[in-house]
This record gives sequence, C-alpha cells and structure tokens, in this order.
Amino acid sequence: MSAAEFNDALFDQVSEVVSPGTAILTLSTNSLNRITAVERKGVWVETERSMRLGTGPQLVPAWMITAAWNRLRDKGELSQQELLNELNVKRSAFVCALLAKFPGVHIRSTRPTLLELYEA
Repeated sequence: MSAAEFNDALFDQVSEVVSPGTAILTLSTNSLNRITAVERKGVWVETERSMRLGTGPQLVPAWMITAAWNRLRDKGELSQQELLNELNVKRSAFVCALLAKFPGVHIRSTRPTLLELYEA
C-alpha cells in the first residue's frame, strides 16, 4: 500500500457507505455525483457535467479523502473551505458529501459546508 492509496480501515469505511451506482448529492448545491467504482487508489465519480459532456468518470484520489478524514478526526470538525484552501482538495464538495455518510459525522451547516464528528 502506498501513501496514494486508502489504508484498510478507510477503504472498508468508504466501501460500506458507497458502491458502484450510489448517487451522492453535494451538501450546499445538491449537485449529483454518481459512484462508478471504489478502488484502493480512490473513488471514481461521474458528475452531472461529465455525464452531459460524455467525458466519463473522474478519479477522486484516495489522498484527498484520507486528508479530509484525518483532519476531521483530529479537529472534530471540517469545513469545505478548509479542505479547498488548506489541504488543496479540489473535489472538496464531493469529499464533504462522502464523509457526511460516515457514522458519527453530522452536517452542522451546508452554507458554508461544515461537518462535525461525534465519537460513539
């Protein structure tokens, strides 16, 4: 496993909440993201735009989801702006929507997007 891949625990967690065919709406704009595959290197996602243009799914790299999950666990909260500006996660809206599906993650706000982690 490389740093560019999910570790076992996060891969399992992602795989439990999404699978091919799962549709996720972004939290602030309700934009559609359809999962086409979940792999060790990341999640393949089709957006409304890629479906309209016929460009196919794009990879949201595992490192983006890992960085977001680590920050959320470390701080107990995570904003989309923090993801975009501090962690350089360019698919921040999708990553926030994905993390919001994890057990214990609650959406505190959608405008701006802010997630909170409640440990069980």
